[in-house]
Amino acid sequence: MQIMARRSLDSAGFSLVELAMVIAVAGVLLSIAAWRFGPALEQAKARHAAAAIAADLQYAQIVAARDRRPVVVIVNTSLHLIMIRDRGGSTIYRQRFMGADTEFGLTTFSASPSNSVEIFPSGVATQTITYTATRGTYSRQIKLSRAGQVRVLYP
Repeated sequence: MQIMARRSLDSAGFSLVELAMVIAVAGVLLSIAAWRFGPALEQAKARHAAAAIAADLQYAQIVAARDRRPVVVIVNTSLHLIMIRDRGGSTIYRQRFMGADTEFGLTTFSASPSNSVEIFPSGVATQTITYTATRGTYSRQIKLSRAGQVRVLYP
């Protein structure tokens, strides 16, 4: 009995080769997972940015109704910025950066047909405008209609 107890103590643990094999297999599995989930994370960030833009447009409608004054939504494409301010420009209600160094990490952010739209207290906008948020190869569009409807368009 003493011999068996001693033998099990001598063989306890793992050899360096066994540990290296486990680490190598885990590394291969993690690299495959990262390769498979990379595009999904890219798409999730673009969807998150689109949801934030839609929420900002709805917030602009709420601010216009609350203050009973028109607000202006301005997009600066070079800074990847969306800003909500009053018509006179004296009060900035919200500004959100969406560039590569932010949580959204957008590669391009644009508005069409113009970079600004005015929203009246009734929720009506001066024009229909489409915002495009792109991260890598994946993009989402957010549309604000003249009637004030905000929609995220799915490709």
